[in-house]
Amino acid sequence: IAIDSSNNPHIAYYDSTNGDLKYARWTGSSWDIQTVDSESTVGKFTSIAIDSSNNPHIAYYDSTNGDLKYARWTGLSWEIRIVDSKGAVGEDTSIVIDSSSNPHISYYDFTNRDLKYARWTGSSWDIQTVDSEGDVGEYTSIDVDVNNYPHISYCGNYHLKYACWSGSLWKIEAIDSDGLVGFDTSLRVDKLGKPHISYYNYSKKTLKYASKKE
Repeated sequence: IAIDSSNNPHIAYYDSTNGDLKYARWTGSSWDIQTVDSESTVGKFTSIAIDSSNNPHIAYYDSTNGDLKYARWTGLSWEIRIVDSKGAVGEDTSIVIDSSSNPHISYYDFTNRDLKYARWTGSSWDIQTVDSEGDVGEYTSIDVDVNNYPHISYCGNYHLKYACWSGSLWKIEAIDSDGLVGFDTSLRVDKLGKPHISYYNYSKKTLKYASKKE
């Protein structure tokens, strides 16, 4: 779910009956519901974000072909693209829109068990493997700071991990390794550029929270 500047909700979701990606928007008086993509079995692991023009952007998984896909509303129609098709990629997606209305997507590469990241440059997708140390990259969550640099939380080898772009390289940290932790992460970056992460501790069946002290 995402909220636009008029405080109206936008929701992307999976239609398991038909295997489609669907989208619902509250107009102020009713729900406008659309089928965004019905090509093959698509729509699992959806994530939605709203740009400065209140247009939705959706990242999601094509289960039939094992691809990461992306859809955006142009104001007239849905524009759909395949972002990454190298292996089975696109599970556990998370999308954020930067100040230039460009999307950033974090996601899991199931084939190689890696954390991957895709950024629209304005003309093409810049795709990077962020972390490949063991089985890493599930339960991703992404946000950008005031410099439009991405910050990603994720589960790596059953620990909570965090990656951020410095402007020249990825800095990766293991945040919490006390038991089986780092499931279902959610990350936000505050105005000072500090990350705040909520996540699930599977070992103790508890909700946890981590933030930067400095």
